[in-house]
Amino acid sequence: MKRFFAVLLVVGFSLLGYSVVLAQSSAALHAIAGAPYSAVAEERHTQTLADGTHIDLIRAVTKQFRDAQGRTRMEHYSAREGATSPTPNLIEIVDPVAGVRYVLNPTALTAQAFSLSRGAAPMIASSGDLGAPVTVTGPTISTADGARPDITHESLGADSILGVAVNGMRTTMVYPVGARGNDQPLTIVIEAWRSNELRIDMQRKQDDPRTGVVEWYVTQIDRAEPDASLFQVPPEYQVTEVPARQ
Repeated sequence: MKRFFAVLLVVGFSLLGYSVVLAQSSAALHAIAGAPYSAVAEERHTQTLADGTHIDLIRAVTKQFRDAQGRTRMEHYSAREGATSPTPNLIEIVDPVAGVRYVLNPTALTAQAFSLSRGAAPMIASSGDLGAPVTVTGPTISTADGARPDITHESLGADSILGVAVNGMRTTMVYPVGARGNDQPLTIVIEAWRSNELRIDMQRKQDDPRTGVVEWYVTQIDRAEPDASLFQVPPEYQVTEVPARQ
């Protein structure tokens, strides 16, 4: 059980690279029907430190599924083993048809069930991963003078990734001198390539001089309908109902 909660923390922090710059929007309450797919995605972090040390890490690997009814499944794998690992660390199933979300522990064969209603626990998956509309905003920064970034948007046109038609958008956020103790303007650039048909991001990139470059990208995708059993809790799992937060 302790290992499971440790995995929850690792997964949560690995997804924070985008959650601070992407407005959270629950896919669970807005089912996307008629656009099934199965995909594998990776999140990579690259950074060059002040002493010249170069860091290149795959921080998260996920398998994602959505059926024609809008039900979704996300499997989180160890970044070290990747999706070749026989067992994921964590599984999340969202069923907007039944109005429930499950968080599964494959090691302990237990599952927690959350009602998809106001007060339910927040999603583990970040917005955009399974089709939630994504709105790019600036990170929340508390400054003495209340400085906010100057935000500009630039269309990158149309393209294709893994045979899926996408449209690109570059968002540039420039924080003024002094916003974070900086003596020069601080510039953060976010690029996203989105499939309007599937309503998912196929690729995202955040370039922040403070933290380096974080990229999230789909490496495999299949447009066929996934097996229905993927969106059900296996009978050997012990399911616990979790009350909604007040």
